Amino acid sequence: MLAHHEDRDATVSGVAEAVRLSPAVAKRSRVPLRDGVERQARRLSTRAGWLVAALLFAAGHAASAPDAAPAATAPGAVAALEARLAVMERALAALSAENQVLREQVTRDGAALERLTARLASPTGADGRAAPVVTFAGKENRFAVGGVAQVFGETGGAPDARFNGIGDRFQLRRLRVNLAGAFAEDMAFKVETDFGNAAIAANSGARGQLTDAFVTWTRFPALRVQAGQFKTPFGYEQLVADARTLFVERSLTNDRLTVGRQVGAMACGETRGKALSYSLGLFNGTGVNTGANDNSKFMTAGRIAGVLITPADRHGRVRWTAGANFFNTVDRGAFNGRRTGTGFDTQVSGVLGEAGVEWLRNDCHPAIGRNSAGDGWAAYGVWQLAKRWQALARFESFDANASLPGAVTREWTLGAAYLLLGDDLKFTLNYLHGDQSGQRDGRLIGRVQVVF
Repeated sequence: MLAHHEDRDATVSGVAEAVRLSPAVAKRSRVPLRDGVERQARRLSTRAGWLVAALLFAAGHAASAPDAAPAATAPGAVAALEARLAVMERALAALSAENQVLREQVTRDGAALERLTARLASPTGADGRAAPVVTFAGKENRFAVGGVAQVFGETGGAPDARFNGIGDRFQLRRLRVNLAGAFAEDMAFKVETDFGNAAIAANSGARGQLTDAFVTWTRFPALRVQAGQFKTPFGYEQLVADARTLFVERSLTNDRLTVGRQVGAMACGETRGKALSYSLGLFNGTGVNTGANDNSKFMTAGRIAGVLITPADRHGRVRWTAGANFFNTVDRGAFNGRRTGTGFDTQVSGVLGEAGVEWLRNDCHPAIGRNSAGDGWAAYGVWQLAKRWQALARFESFDANASLPGAVTREWTLGAAYLLLGDDLKFTLNYLHGDQSGQRDGRLIGRVQVVF
């Protein structure tokens, strides 16, 4: 009987030692345990604790057995205790083996982490030499680098005046690189440069020009203040990001009647749920990448847009939006006088695709001469044929001068798009067929787009 108690004490000591080893191993490793290893250690410790408790209970039960009939009950109690001890010894052996595996895994993980820490502290290149380390001098808490590349292949004639004199060609239409960041103090910024052709018209010589450069105060969603160079809030299609345009080129109406990017300041915001948004700004009115103002007056531009019908859920209910915008400027450059612009647009989208209409008008009041006006509209539709395939169609009518006959251009754009990775990797093919005051012509344009 004494031998059995000695075996029991040894078993208890072994279990207690196994329980003690689990945290000791983690302490000696000098590194935090990985999630899976840490969970395994806790599981093993729990199992060992239950074994110890069961063992102590069995020992106490045997020790507290009544002495009234020792000869009758002692052999049965000893046999039961021996059976329990045999089971516990096998469990202890398995526990010790698992504990050894855990010890070895912690040692391996610790060594690997030390090597990784040393490598990060002193990075090396493929040739084994020290690699350069890039650090940021600013205090921003978010920083992103991105861009878009669009390569065109074109053949055909001139469906509208923008393509007059342009033959078959390949063109690096856009190659933009941007830097954007934000500070914890509710300030954000963006800088973007375009190294591509940056226009439909042919340009010679590689060059880079600033497209966007602005800072934004972002404290309140309902009121943000932006200053620098950016798109003016006039024209729905103009405000769509270049990487998200549905067609290879924007409509002729958009290109002729909007005022593009300008240097200035703007207040903008949106209500909770983005049901209503607004923008109102002051600009030099002299175009992109110029710090001059041709007079002491600023161009004003503004837009308001709202969601008339919002989807009830994400399973394809119809969404209907609409917007209106304006601009007003007094110029003393190529045009001397006052120009005003107005526009309205609406869009409907759902699971089957998207459709929209936009109308724009410019009124020119020269200091000398007769007033003139130009207007135009464009209607488009996009059909989602499959997950990655879209069919595209657009019709537009543009009147360069309503007071002169024969100034109307009507144009169809038909095509398809294959979205290999959404807008990030997209292939688009458009055929443009236009009628310039009775002169009809067509042009086929393919676009490969990569967003990075």
